[in-house]
Amino acid sequence: MQKKSTPYRKIIDKFEKIFTKLKLKIMKKNGLALLLFTLILVIVSCKKDNSDLPIEYKFVLLDTLGNEKTVFNEGENIIFSFQVINKGLEDQFLENFLPNNDFFRIYQPTTNEETLDYGIPYDVICEIGYFTIPANDTLEINCPWVNSENNNFYFSCLITDTALHETFLPIGNFYTNFEQSFKIADIKTETKHFKINFTIK
Repeated sequence: MQKKSTPYRKIIDKFEKIFTKLKLKIMKKNGLALLLFTLILVIVSCKKDNSDLPIEYKFVLLDTLGNEKTVFNEGENIIFSFQVINKGLEDQFLENFLPNNDFFRIYQPTTNEETLDYGIPYDVICEIGYFTIPANDTLEINCPWVNSENNNFYFSCLITDTALHETFLPIGNFYTNFEQSFKIADIKTETKHFKINFTIK
């Protein structure tokens, strides 16, 4: 038996049609929102991948044989070594590297809460356009406290003079520290802090 169409039924049918159209619109909007959210995630993840460079920074003291040390004998020379380590599969470029005035500077705390500044082991430092850091390799900037061999370390733009430090450090406790930011692949790092406490005995 066929149901008769009533005014109430017509109203219900009309509301069902409106609801169906509204449901479709909501689904389309949700689909667009989901697509937009996915695109944002992709962009963010790509940006993270580009900035997450496989680079490490290392600041150490070496003896003349290349051994890392923090305790030296009196009369033993100290080699400052700053290393930028590329652990990736592509060459990287350290851009516009200009260390600040504390780069390789030595201090000695005293008993009266003062600090003696022994200075730096080079005369001149300058900015270089960029250093190449080969894949799976290390850029190493070394400089001795006493430059007895009259090397100028020009590749890293540390110009030293044999008359700058003719004597070794005395017995005591010392430290060297500096702060530096780095620019690699157009990405500037946050300021990094380096400090080494060491002893001459």
